[in-house]
Amino acid sequence: MNAQEIFGKARWLTPGDTTKVVYIRGEFKLTKPVASAELYVCGLGFYEFTINAKPIDDDLYGTLSTDFNAYDSQHCKVQFGEETSHRIYVKKVDVSGLLSENNCIGVTLAPGWYHNVSIADYGPMTLCYRLIIKYTDGSCTEFVSDDSLRFAYGNIVDYQFYYGERQDWVNIKLDGWQNFGFDMSDWQQLTETSAPESEYMYTDCPPDRIIRYITPVLMRETDDAFIYDMGENITGTPIIVSRTPGVNEIKLSVSERLNPDGTIEDYTNHGQNSTFITDSPDRKLSLRFMWYGFRYASVSKNAKIVSCAVIHTDVDVSSSFRSDNKLLDWIYTTYVRTQLDNMHCGIPSDCPHLEKRGYTGDGQLVGECAMLMLDAQKFYKKWLGDISDCQDKVSGHVQYTAPYIHSGGGPGGWGCAIAEVPYAYYKLYGDKSVLEEFLPKTLRYFDYLEAHSENDLVTSDQKGLWCLGDWCTPEDMAIPDPFVNNYFYIKTINRLKEFCAILGKPEFIPNLDALAERKKAAVIREYYNDETGDFAENVQGANAFAVDLGLGDERTFAHIVEHYRRETWYDTGIFGTDIVTRVLFEHGEEQLAFDLLTSKGKYSFHHWMSTGCTTFPEYWTYKRSQNHPMFGGVVKYLFYNLLGIKQSGAGFDKLTISPVMVDGLGYADGHITTRHGEVRVKYVKQDGFTSFEVTIPDGVDADFAVGEYKQPLCAGINRIVV
Repeated sequence: MNAQEIFGKARWLTPGDTTKVVYIRGEFKLTKPVASAELYVCGLGFYEFTINAKPIDDDLYGTLSTDFNAYDSQHCKVQFGEETSHRIYVKKVDVSGLLSENNCIGVTLAPGWYHNVSIADYGPMTLCYRLIIKYTDGSCTEFVSDDSLRFAYGNIVDYQFYYGERQDWVNIKLDGWQNFGFDMSDWQQLTETSAPESEYMYTDCPPDRIIRYITPVLMRETDDAFIYDMGENITGTPIIVSRTPGVNEIKLSVSERLNPDGTIEDYTNHGQNSTFITDSPDRKLSLRFMWYGFRYASVSKNAKIVSCAVIHTDVDVSSSFRSDNKLLDWIYTTYVRTQLDNMHCGIPSDCPHLEKRGYTGDGQLVGECAMLMLDAQKFYKKWLGDISDCQDKVSGHVQYTAPYIHSGGGPGGWGCAIAEVPYAYYKLYGDKSVLEEFLPKTLRYFDYLEAHSENDLVTSDQKGLWCLGDWCTPEDMAIPDPFVNNYFYIKTINRLKEFCAILGKPEFIPNLDALAERKKAAVIREYYNDETGDFAENVQGANAFAVDLGLGDERTFAHIVEHYRRETWYDTGIFGTDIVTRVLFEHGEEQLAFDLLTSKGKYSFHHWMSTGCTTFPEYWTYKRSQNHPMFGGVVKYLFYNLLGIKQSGAGFDKLTISPVMVDGLGYADGHITTRHGEVRVKYVKQDGFTSFEVTIPDGVDADFAVGEYKQPLCAGINRIVV
């Protein structure tokens, strides 16, 4: 849809090129009883819309992040002539319960993702709304954004989306501005502008909300501050009150870790600092149009932190896992927390503070996990749209982030999200339409990879861009980038063959087969050592990449096993960690896969747990962010392998429950929620026997298989002893 189809004669209004938060208000009267009232609103960037001082909903921020519209300084456009696609989501809300005879519309508008001048500036903040009212006598009327609206600069006098807010509740007195009859004679006229050129649509993607509250613990007192611990690394905002009478300027800083002396660590503060000026101990102060990523908070001694609001996208956790292995339980719980912390405004982000971007590499690694363990179907359907939009219409290039913001990545591990995320969505929800949509897009992506290949190896990305293979290895990167990028090229070719088989389009398969064979031959030519059976000297999981493609011989896999029995920890980056673990599980080395997951080595999940992490760090070595979900791709194997919940096809219509039996795990219990209902597996080892309890929902064809024992399963609870 275009803007006019939704908003009719409503005008698009802007306060101009400001990065301050503004208040916008207008009034209208009703003379007849109301039958219904529907509001259509678009506020670019973040907004809160009130009628008679009451918010229209409990959503935070109002606007989902997208590639909203073209802008002149967009890096891929300026440097390479690339053209992304654009969309803007419109909110539609029933507001009939908020209306009275005399009404005031009040909108607080902040720059948010839209007018983010340091990262991606799509244009000045803009507002448009249309309120359609139907009266009980059958007549209708509309109230729209027009030249009667006025604006003033609000109490957030400085706003930097990545860093903080400066709120002034002393020098700016606008109490009552959201109420009818407020004097706005000295407020300013808004400027009419044109609707951004974009595709306009509605969405059912869940919004950000306050999910829960934490009571922080006061840890220590310094000469000028109180230091609090939230108990876990979260996203949200501390809630602060003044401790002393009169005017106070309150300083807030947060961090993910503390210095040895118990003060806020600058390295993990990530520039997250805010200031509040207040004259009332009754006023609760908090961030309004941003979230922080943190565990610890420091507030100046003229104030105290009374609570902490945890904020992220409102999706339910639809799974569970617990066992007699403390580390596995920690891995599951910590991944879920990390993933939720990185779901904001419709984006699965890399981290919630430093970059906040929907990296396609990170996202394709953990997308299946998130969809498996969370009620995230609508969230990921929205993100599929972002992935589609971030593909260059000219070359087929898939950007490193969706929505697109100039960032770093690589052509394979990041670009393959164009196929891998739709495939995961299909696999978990059974929706073939996404495969139909992304089949031609992936073929176009192959054109781009061919244009950046030499001798059938992907060797470059756009000039001046990164060309990563794997990422975040614990020691210096040794696995060759072209090797990894060709792995992803071949993997995605094979994935596309699955698309074609599912969609009944066999005509594409012969060409895809030929393309895959060429790429495999190039990998063998450049990286295979016939004398040893190794690829790229088996550094940092290289042999596992090859085995996953069906390359090499029995020595190739044997050397993976030998290496990790000897080293006993992960030496891999974000992609290699997932691939090594899966290849071991899939090729009969379940015990070694389990031993790696539960390793106590220097680069291991156990090391993270033992140092007190409550979210996954970005690096095995704790560099930069302490809240990155990308190493969480392995968590799905708790369900697929240790609990043995495996499906044939898609949508969990047909299951085989086949838990692997490993030393070190005597009890496990977990569930996932499918479109048919809950699938639960529980088992206990005792006295040489294993007792299983398996719950299958109605409408699912399921079998049980452990070792040589097999039997069909029925709907309901099945109890088996082996």
